[in-house]
Amino acid sequence: MALDIKTVLKSIVNCYLLKTATGFVLIDTGLSFQRGAIKKALDRAGCKPGDLRLIVITHADFDHTGNCAWLKKKYGVKIAIHREEAKAVETGRMLLSRKTQWGVFSRVMIYLGGLLIFRRFKPDVYLEDGDDLSRYGLDGRVVHIPGHSRGSIGVLTGDGDVFCGDLLTNNGRPKRNALIDDAAEMDASIERLQALNVKTVYPGHGKPFKMEELLKNIR
Repeated sequence: MALDIKTVLKSIVNCYLLKTATGFVLIDTGLSFQRGAIKKALDRAGCKPGDLRLIVITHADFDHTGNCAWLKKKYGVKIAIHREEAKAVETGRMLLSRKTQWGVFSRVMIYLGGLLIFRRFKPDVYLEDGDDLSRYGLDGRVVHIPGHSRGSIGVLTGDGDVFCGDLLTNNGRPKRNALIDDAAEMDASIERLQALNVKTVYPGHGKPFKMEELLKNIR
């Protein structure tokens, strides 16, 4: 049976709420100033404290982690992330999950974002490639897809949907994210998704798209 997927936020960053037989799993949490919109979306879906089984964070950037601490406190939910992203969310220093030297402008913006709007937290669960999420009621597994950051992960469901964080975007057309930590790793991650027979891609920014649409645009 296909999952009931709700796009909780889609104005700046996408957050996805997956309804399962035993509750809900939330992928990413948006910016901290979007808390009201997150709460309204969870209420509309019937997700109350105790119903949220897990939050999966695709990577440590502040636009994906902004409501983690608040949701953890209000909903009593565990937050899961790849170990390579842990220091970044614990300190608010997002460049700790990167290995490349980005341009000065990007580095300054990320640094200021960390100072001004990052909400630090300590993860409860460390995810690795291949981890089965069925213990949280979700027919899916973790896929390590570095390229945007070292510990970037996606969630691949049994239906062939993948939630890929910022590996890929679709603002106008499906493509690689412009902020690249390691170009070779990003290309390898895309090839891996192709080999996994992904049907629909749910990106962190922009509209969902079919995998074949991406392949037409990046060849």
